[in-house]
Amino acid sequence: MTYNIDFLIAAMVILLLVLWYFLGQKRAEDLNNQVFLFFAIIGILDVVAELASNYYISFPNSNCEIAAMLATTIFYLLQALLPFTVICYIQTLHDNKIISAKKMFLSGVPTFILMGMILTNPFTEKLFYFDIPAGYMKGPWYMLMYYSALCHMAAALILIVIWRKKLGYQKVKSLLEILLISGAGVVIQLLYHPLLTTGFGMSLGILVLFITINNPHANIDTLTGLYNHLYLVRKSNELISAGKSFHIITVYLYQLKHINKIAGVQGGNSILKLTARKLGEMCGKKAFRTTGKSFMILTGSLEEYEYYLTQLKRMFDGNSKQNVNNKIITVPVIISGIMNAQKLGDSGLILEYAEYLEALSAKNGLTEVIQDDYQTMNGFLYNKRVEQYLHKAITEDLFEIYYQPVYSTRKKCFITLEALSRLQHPELGWIAPDVFIQIAEKNHMIEQITDLQFSRVCRFLGENRYLMRHLLNVKVNLSSLDLMRNDCSRHFIRIMDAYKIPHNWIQFEITETVATECNAGLRRVAEEFTDAGIGLCLDDFGSGYANLNTVMRLPFSVIKVDRSLLFDICRDEKRAIFYESVVETFHKMNYHIVSEGVETQEEMEQISSWGVDMIQGYYFSKPLPEKELLELLKKQDNIEREN
Repeated sequence: MTYNIDFLIAAMVILLLVLWYFLGQKRAEDLNNQVFLFFAIIGILDVVAELASNYYISFPNSNCEIAAMLATTIFYLLQALLPFTVICYIQTLHDNKIISAKKMFLSGVPTFILMGMILTNPFTEKLFYFDIPAGYMKGPWYMLMYYSALCHMAAALILIVIWRKKLGYQKVKSLLEILLISGAGVVIQLLYHPLLTTGFGMSLGILVLFITINNPHANIDTLTGLYNHLYLVRKSNELISAGKSFHIITVYLYQLKHINKIAGVQGGNSILKLTARKLGEMCGKKAFRTTGKSFMILTGSLEEYEYYLTQLKRMFDGNSKQNVNNKIITVPVIISGIMNAQKLGDSGLILEYAEYLEALSAKNGLTEVIQDDYQTMNGFLYNKRVEQYLHKAITEDLFEIYYQPVYSTRKKCFITLEALSRLQHPELGWIAPDVFIQIAEKNHMIEQITDLQFSRVCRFLGENRYLMRHLLNVKVNLSSLDLMRNDCSRHFIRIMDAYKIPHNWIQFEITETVATECNAGLRRVAEEFTDAGIGLCLDDFGSGYANLNTVMRLPFSVIKVDRSLLFDICRDEKRAIFYESVVETFHKMNYHIVSEGVETQEEMEQISSWGVDMIQGYYFSKPLPEKELLELLKKQDNIEREN
């Protein structure tokens, strides 16, 4: 029988080109890429063996019977191995880690049995044999090879369907394409034996994988040429699964946004490229770019870790100034180290922990080095437990509202309240508001918490309307994410209207940090609130970078002066003068002033002498739950009646 080898030659060309480009590029060295490389090499050997076998089949010669039997046996072995390689490849995509020997053995049992049959075929002649006058002859079990290939493809299809969510749409699409193409090659050759399309279909499938899943460029950061975040995740998960220890060093260019303002985006990109080049020269393939501002080095030994950490300190301490577009720019970094990063058990947690360490830095414009220790690790794990509990707390509305009264020294009574969120963990106890609010903002859960809490405030006021005969309003904090909603003002007004709460009963507090970044959208929301009769209060003035220009951008009626400005005013004359001047300036501009954090009688008398009327702090009252608040205000009401 004469066979058409044109498809085999085309398959050989395709596979050699794929192998050439794959080996010639900087590529990921994880298990999936290793299996892909094995797949491609086995594919090439399979085509070579099929060409050799076809030669002996097409030109039978009694002198080459042993060579013909050997070439054809090798071809059959490779044909049996290729479908099993596909199964292993899919497993690496799903597990993204080392495949256990047990799992690999179990999934390969049918293949091993078939390979055993192929190796014994020269004696049994069940699959094929060579007859001296007739040449190549099919054995009674010849079709077993086709059935095996089709069964492996069916098994691969089942795995893809079962694991479709973990694999993701793009990978599922690529895998289905290679099964369709490879399966078509098998079926065509099954129906018409002289047309050798099995190897051609397999080569096209490998080409699809190279273009999509195993494209070396998919693992490379396009700007810097270093490995990217996707590859780091796969590599670290692979090491964790293999039980290998490794250590992480991060380099965080925390002033990149500021650099972009000074030198432009191109200037910032130049800094990133220069940093990447230095890291690449020092660490080679161990360097990654994980985010826009962050680089990471993955080391396998403590000796490497200590060496790279020392070298990085020298590199950035001595070269923190860079010439960008004829401008000398300081490029400070935060270098953080995580020893035995595998103890976190997940690549996502490793990246989060690196961010946590970076957040602990003072960011004072100098290069800083932070290494993890027992205390910081516990702090991070504490935050993770809080984060996990937040989901449950939101779903079941487990938050509480405490109200801190604001005292008027002129009226000698409480005249307003600030609503404060509180959360108690069943094991951790009370969680500091700063902690869970920061975590909620980072994970975009703060809007849900605000809605739950604001509804509870409105419900409380609706059930105790008599309180508002003595109170001016109740102050409620809004975060920057709350204010970024498209329908922010209408959203909160609808909640108030649902509980029939007059708009002037509520005053929203906006922090100094948010007000500093005022934009057209925030101004529009602020104006919509004031037009609806809802007051605005600037919170935490003096805690950051706000100035009078910041204050005047938005229609605030009340300014809350932060506790930080109150510190030591009774002993430090300069601090006292500054605080008094702030109060005097705001009074002249017709703002009402609330002094936050007043804890002693001395502080209270001092700021009262400067004309501050409204005082919030533990000196008069700590934040109270609803029941205790009602008792306090009832007691105050009774005293007023007696007088």
